[in-house]
Amino acid sequence: MAALLEIENLKVEFDTWDGRVRVLDGVSLAVNAGETLGIVGESGCGKSMTALAIMGLVPKPAGHVTGGSVRFDGEDLLKAAESRLREVRGHRIAMIFQEPMTSLNPVFTIGDQIAETARLHLGLTAAQARSRTIEMLKAVHIPEAERRIDEYPHQFSGGMRQRVMIAMALVCEPQVLIADEPTTALDVTVQAQIFDLLQELRDTRGTAIVLITHDMGAIAEMADRVVVMYAGRKAEEGPVEAILGQPAHPYTRGLLACRPQLQLGKGAVRKALQEIPGVVPPLHLLGKGCAFAERCPHVTARCRDERPPETGAGTGHLASCWLLDTTSDAPKGRQAA
Repeated sequence: MAALLEIENLKVEFDTWDGRVRVLDGVSLAVNAGETLGIVGESGCGKSMTALAIMGLVPKPAGHVTGGSVRFDGEDLLKAAESRLREVRGHRIAMIFQEPMTSLNPVFTIGDQIAETARLHLGLTAAQARSRTIEMLKAVHIPEAERRIDEYPHQFSGGMRQRVMIAMALVCEPQVLIADEPTTALDVTVQAQIFDLLQELRDTRGTAIVLITHDMGAIAEMADRVVVMYAGRKAEEGPVEAILGQPAHPYTRGLLACRPQLQLGKGAVRKALQEIPGVVPPLHLLGKGCAFAERCPHVTARCRDERPPETGAGTGHLASCWLLDTTSDAPKGRQAA
């Protein structure tokens, strides 16, 4: 069965003072109906840019999609006219942005902002759109929805504003929901509530979710499969159990090692928090080999000279690393962890 959303060899470039820089370099991924795909990586690795490319929102005139395809239900959105993209955005594919206070218009009530989407895409009357908006506010567990529909964004807490954003994204019952770090700046209790809400909506409505985050705990709780990105490239992909339990790429292992130990068993020794040395290199200075080479503890000359292909590391598990290649002079397999 074909994936509901499938990205193949996506390339995005930006015009900068340093010339044209490729910020997405051959990214491929897919998500099926009713599935949650997690995308993880450090800031600047291309997670949000991938989401913007899917939505047809790459900033212009500086940004350019220079290659690849974004197929939704068999249709390549990169070849679609802007009028067609407006039909799809917010209706069949919706997005929850990182910061709701900057995404919501402060001079309009939250009811007006949600109802506008319903009127535009579903053709509802004002009364029907208002009724639909109240229904969605109740679905995301906002109390006293009939009263709060007429309030403004500043009258809501951060968690409630995020719920409003989810209601806005779901008002047209999209087939794909892109959640770009939906719990940024929220406390852990509210984060847990938001994740529970997303799971509930996925299970009851069959929505496919693309969860963009840097939080491996969120991935463990929410995702079915995971894509690990680094410097605009896909480093590793696989089932969540494989990525968290048997990571094949040194970068993925580094991300997992950065998590603090909150609980220790009897006799266990608390270890110092590990970190990945160095920083993500400027994209215009990337070499021709592996993007992670300068930070990798297992780097070889081949890593710097040749870009590693995707190699199987298990069922449905792929990683772009010479560690998995039997002809490499690097340490072999997961023993290098």
